[in-house]
Amino acid sequence: MSLISGPGLHRLPSRLQLAADLKAVNRQKDAATVAAIKYATEATELQQQLDEAGITISGLLEDLETARKEGIRLQSALDNATSRSIPATFDRDIWPGEEPTHPIDVSEIRARHGSADPAAYVPMRLAPEVKAGLL
Repeated sequence: MSLISGPGLHRLPSRLQLAADLKAVNRQKDAATVAAIKYATEATELQQQLDEAGITISGLLEDLETARKEGIRLQSALDNATSRSIPATFDRDIWPGEEPTHPIDVSEIRARHGSADPAAYVPMRLAPEVKAGLL
């Protein structure tokens, strides 16, 4: 469809039509300005609420850390108050049929393989008479 069709459509708009169009555009601009101001105000209010929430959260985190430290202190005090010490000469009860463990004397193995130093490492391959799991 052509833009210039029908009688008189090839002419420019009248002054009244241009004035009406200008008023409509100005109303739209004013409405957009009001909406922009409204959204900017909402954004500012939301930023303030966010800042207040951040302050509240940081205070709660500080309280949580203080409570955690207090809990650790109280747990340590409870552990110290309820701890039991075992004398150095304590002998463990042995159930019937259970064999107590004893230290293994390896001095003769060390002497046989030339290591008199008790801190020296003796590889297992040098002691073939010692079965796996018995040392």
